[in-house]
Amino acid sequence: MNKSIYVFILITFSLLTAKAQKVGLVMSGGGAKGLAHIGVLKALEENEIPIDYVVGTSMGGIIAGAYAAGLSPYQIEDIVVSKEFMGWIT
Repeated sequence: MNKSIYVFILITFSLLTAKAQKVGLVMSGGGAKGLAHIGVLKALEENEIPIDYVVGTSMGGIIAGAYAAGLSPYQIEDIVVSKEFMGWIT
């Protein structure tokens, strides 16, 4: 009986002190292929998966920076398909 109570207290304590895992998203470069990261961001948001850290290189860095600045994936998509942005990257 005492052993059962001890195990119960131990499990309860460990559940109360457990922390949620952090999610880090790493975005690669690749020019136009880097724009695929917008779809990844959309999928993560649609599935309510929080992103704690975001980093990237090249085009992935641009997308990561825009997301870290608070833009939604839809806002980022509007920017990257604009004529001004296309003129900037070509």
